[in-house]
Amino acid sequence: MDRRCVVNPGQARALLDAVRVQQPSGPRLVAFFGLMYYAGLRPEEAVSLSTDCVSLPLPAQEDGWGELHLRNATPDTGREWTDDGSPRERRHLKHRADGDSRIVPVHPELARLLRDHLAQFGTPPDGRLFSGVRGGELATVTYRRAWSRARQNALTAAEQASPLARRPYDLRTPACPRG
Repeated sequence: MDRRCVVNPGQARALLDAVRVQQPSGPRLVAFFGLMYYAGLRPEEAVSLSTDCVSLPLPAQEDGWGELHLRNATPDTGREWTDDGSPRERRHLKHRADGDSRIVPVHPELARLLRDHLAQFGTPPDGRLFSGVRGGELATVTYRRAWSRARQNALTAAEQASPLARRPYDLRTPACPRG
């Protein structure tokens, strides 16, 4: 793990705020990036997350914790590498046997982000939490562009020149003991 990539809580909030103001996709991506920062999810896990995998505390429980029940991931493998021509391939969780799952705690701040996301955007018919502006699957290029703009708007010139949170994946490092 390169510690120079790790954001502190203030930087994380600034980056999420910088995502939030980007139109048209930014507001849809705040909870997506929040999953990486607060819960340590990989992008391919966040993309495939559906409502049946999310257990949130009641709104009255402002400081309550929830849970995510992760069962699969959909890495962006490229259309030429999938059987059906889609850009993503549904797979088991990384470093897990097929059919295994993992439970991830949901920090109260992440619970608020997820609750707000669901209230504002709902879910497509297949139950996924995240989709593109026009529906359909959330494209990797969409969240990578939003991340790049957020870095430009939220970080100082020195921070931008450093390896600090260069990739969305780097957001997960504070939540993961082994990076």
